[in-house]
Amino acid sequence: MRRNSAFAVWTMFTIVAVAVAIRVVADEPEPTHQLTIYSGILRAVDLEARIITVDGSAVPQKFIVPTDAEIIVKDKPRGTLGDLKLSDGIQVEYTDDGDTHVAHRISILGLKVP
Repeated sequence: MRRNSAFAVWTMFTIVAVAVAIRVVADEPEPTHQLTIYSGILRAVDLEARIITVDGSAVPQKFIVPTDAEIIVKDKPRGTLGDLKLSDGIQVEYTDDGDTHVAHRISILGLKVP
């Protein structure tokens, strides 16, 4: 009889522990990799750090531009950061990685995206 009681207590403990673990995992927010679009005027380009500053609101936004980011410019199949000119109107498609905006596609406003 004592064995059955110990087994029942152990089983109930295990069930509660699993339920708590499932609840904790379910409550953690999943990271969002939703693409967001920001448009504005290109105010600064740091080619070495691969950072651009775009002024499209009260507070200009900075974006990290990875080497695999797509840059769409006129008359070139694939642009580079050096092809962007200050005062260009641009559109940045980006995701957030913590407090950092990471650009995935930059295009000059008025150009069609292929």
